[in-house]
Amino acid sequence: MGMDKRNTAVHTPSRIIALLACLLFIFSACSLTPDNSKGAYLSPIPTKTFTPSHSISLSPMPTTTPLTDSALASRIVQGMSLDQKLGQMVIVEFYGATVNGDLTQMIQHNQVSGVLIENKNGNAQSRGQLVSLIQGMQKQAPIPLFTTTDFEGGVVNELRQITGERSSEQTIGASGNPTVAYNAGHSAAADLTNLGLNVNFMPIVDVLTNPNNPGLPMRTFGSDPTLVTNMGRAYLKGLTDGGVIGCLKHFPGLGSANLDPHMALPTMNRSLASLNAIDLVPYRTMIKEGIVPMVMVTHILNPQLDTRLPTSLSPNVVTGLLRKQLNFKGVIISDTLWMGGISNTYSLAQAAVLAVQAGTDLLLGPRGLADTQHMIFGLHQAVMNGQISQA
Repeated sequence: MGMDKRNTAVHTPSRIIALLACLLFIFSACSLTPDNSKGAYLSPIPTKTFTPSHSISLSPMPTTTPLTDSALASRIVQGMSLDQKLGQMVIVEFYGATVNGDLTQMIQHNQVSGVLIENKNGNAQSRGQLVSLIQGMQKQAPIPLFTTTDFEGGVVNELRQITGERSSEQTIGASGNPTVAYNAGHSAAADLTNLGLNVNFMPIVDVLTNPNNPGLPMRTFGSDPTLVTNMGRAYLKGLTDGGVIGCLKHFPGLGSANLDPHMALPTMNRSLASLNAIDLVPYRTMIKEGIVPMVMVTHILNPQLDTRLPTSLSPNVVTGLLRKQLNFKGVIISDTLWMGGISNTYSLAQAAVLAVQAGTDLLLGPRGLADTQHMIFGLHQAVMNGQISQA
């Protein structure tokens, strides 16, 4: 399928600067501006000293004033090649339990933004092994890595082999008690930080309206938008109080889906009014409260939002709805682009280009070195032919 050229005014360097500023923000123990009127805040994250790699050129600045995260990020970007900038938009999967040659290539040469730790890829075999792996990766990284995972509960827990079982979102939601959700998030953060992980793709804030949904019933807090919002908020606060970045998912909502996007592309036909009354309530509420650092956009087709493109590849959804209508200022990440809902129609490179055109900041999906190089090459070609702007 041909590339979508409806949105070519994509400013890649400014996105990279924003992502790097976010990373520096994470590692410098900063916090988001409190919204004390609502009691919502993100607490400090443990400090990590940031030392740029010798491969990044930082020209002297004629001032002794400490640089802001954005200013330092701008200086770093000035010394990066185009492919290194594009690498900073990619979070990779990899195979194995140790830092091998392919992983070193992705981290040092491709300068990927982060890694996704998954049990099924053999990444998480024991506590000592995973700690050593993450320390080894961070030591090699020219820029600190997002170290991410899906540390949910119930059926999805990529660290089960190390941490054991955790309560499902369904069980947490059934308690009706936000304190239970907060404690689940906070205990998850303790496990994650002890292992060296800094991002958890949680909480799930899908509002379950299809009880026959093939993948979500145990993974959602419930079917009431207010309950899901309250439990999601509490879980997110538990994560952030514990020093881990949380991520709301799966925008704009998978609760009504009749297919699993891992296998095929679901379709829903909800109007924006219906979405606002149900699926978007958790996002709208928490974004307004200023507590959401990251949102993951899922793969679903809603003809009332975009007649042709899945939500994860749609400018109408990513930029029009999430960025503009909901006024989200944080990091937007795609769901994994190898999932059947996307890969049944698009190549990895096509999907990456469309996602960036749509307004996505971080691309989740390449598995291993070959996929990573393929994705970055596709993005590079899109910049060269004007589909993505370098401005």
